[in-house]
Amino acid sequence: MAILAFVNRADKDPNIGIGEKLAYGLGDFASQLMYIPVGMLLMYYYTEYVNINIASVATIMLLSRVFDGVSDVIVGWFIEKTNSPYGKSRVWILRMLIPFFVATVLLFSVPVGWDYTAKLIYVFFTYNIAVTVVYTAINLPYGAMSTAMTKNSYQRSIIVIYRMLLATAGNTLALSATLPLVHFFGNDARAWTYTFMVLMSVACICFFITFYFCHERVVSSSKQNNHMGFKAIKNMFKNKYWLMLTLSIIFMFSADMMIGAVNVYYLKYFLHNADLVGIVSVIMNIAKVAAMIVFLPYCIKTVGKCKALLLACLIMIISFVLRFFIPDSQTIAFFTLGLMGLAQGFTYACCFAMIPDTVEYSEYLDNERHEGLIYAGASFGTKLAAGLSAIVPGFIMDAGGYVNGAVSQSSEAMSAILYVHTLVPCGMYIIAFITMSFYKLDVIYADIIKEIGIRHAKKAILDN
Repeated sequence: MAILAFVNRADKDPNIGIGEKLAYGLGDFASQLMYIPVGMLLMYYYTEYVNINIASVATIMLLSRVFDGVSDVIVGWFIEKTNSPYGKSRVWILRMLIPFFVATVLLFSVPVGWDYTAKLIYVFFTYNIAVTVVYTAINLPYGAMSTAMTKNSYQRSIIVIYRMLLATAGNTLALSATLPLVHFFGNDARAWTYTFMVLMSVACICFFITFYFCHERVVSSSKQNNHMGFKAIKNMFKNKYWLMLTLSIIFMFSADMMIGAVNVYYLKYFLHNADLVGIVSVIMNIAKVAAMIVFLPYCIKTVGKCKALLLACLIMIISFVLRFFIPDSQTIAFFTLGLMGLAQGFTYACCFAMIPDTVEYSEYLDNERHEGLIYAGASFGTKLAAGLSAIVPGFIMDAGGYVNGAVSQSSEAMSAILYVHTLVPCGMYIIAFITMSFYKLDVIYADIIKEIGIRHAKKAILDN
């Protein structure tokens, strides 16, 4: 029997209010409390507190990528087949609250007394349960829900800006609070467990607020998706704009997460102060928030999401080049952080605002709406990015001779840290820029929506 207070309300006012936008944004605030530590601090935890070789960690994360695409498609399939009074995507947030808490806490609870092989096995299983299974099962439906909250593209873009603002706040909290909490609880491996009990409690409360206050107004029954199997997946790959966007998400998010993953090493060995990681996060995120509040809504309305994204890519490329040539300057480090924050304010918001547009382009192509599958691609892209951000630095730093916990590193190890902090992510942004230069959906989007509307009207007449 359904709990009346939890039932989805498709009849809610189509003009989404500030309260619901904030509630939706809290979902990404919650996601960041897991996503950011996994991408930026998990390797540091494994190498410096659990004493696992950096190449071993990178290998585990590389193997885990094999399962990511499968889990995304499976969760997308479950969303498409869901028929619940609590909503199609929305209900999965409620279902996954407790697993989200447990899996993340276990991820940061490696038994340090176990032998090396046992620790590697534990890391492999907990990493895959937390990232491949649980994170997918809560974050993919969360993202897909924005497509069902409204059909209005501009209103969706504003919802995504709220999402990114709250994501930035979650990012800031995760990076600025994690290490201080670890120190507060004793600065040992067990302290990480206590830290994530606190952070995941906050995350679960935020996810519940998202579930409770946000509703799906665009309702598509699971029965409408007649070709949810291989044909739907095949059709999805005919969606060239989805392919372009997914590829760009993989490269841009990999680059961003790579900067974060190597940041603590860069700060420790180039600027000689690992504790600057919190300040670095604050600087970048203040710039990100400024970009989203001051510039982004105007840019979306005037030049469109794609051109705003291309501009952001150029800013990122310039920032990497500056930092590569002047790596030891704290002034340059902070200046480029500000530039990167401004650019990321555009990249994240634009990407997530463009995904629903590709849902409608997919509907235009094959007359079926598959939010779950489309978002499965985006989810896979973000998780692959989180993995690559650890895998690539892990192998390159290991090849350079990086030594866990050393007071100083060899010149080869220092070069390896610098390369994965500047040149490698710069190359990824160049690829994303070239890819998105061919994206024209912004130009034809209005005509596509008009055509879909005509089809729906004709179908309604025939049904009657």
